[in-house]
Amino acid sequence: MWDDERLAGLDVAKLAERRRVEIESGIAVHMLGVTESGEVIGIAIAGPSRDENPPAETELYAIYVRQSQQGSGVSDDLLDAVLGDRPASLWVYRDNPRAAAFYVHHDFIPDGEEQLDASGILEIRMVRR
Repeated sequence: MWDDERLAGLDVAKLAERRRVEIESGIAVHMLGVTESGEVIGIAIAGPSRDENPPAETELYAIYVRQSQQGSGVSDDLLDAVLGDRPASLWVYRDNPRAAAFYVHHDFIPDGEEQLDASGILEIRMVRR
């Protein structure tokens, strides 16, 4: 659900630095989906919940898969690699029914919490217990 304008507005240097710190400190788990030729086709990131009163210790921070790979099972594999079957929470855009359906398929349910992301887009929290 990230359009070209939003992607263009990302500060790549800040994002890279944040990911470097997470990896070096062991704060978060990062997994890449890669083809045999070495092309990155997806990424999943999970770590300690950032919520004030978390419903689970672990939060799925992000999972992104190239559009050409959606529905191929890569997303399932990445989610399993970073979470296994542990309880977890995540935030997903309310107006992203495809992503919400993916999470429901993996036993996440909305818990009624909502927030606006940094861009003002409404997110809902989903939890797997």
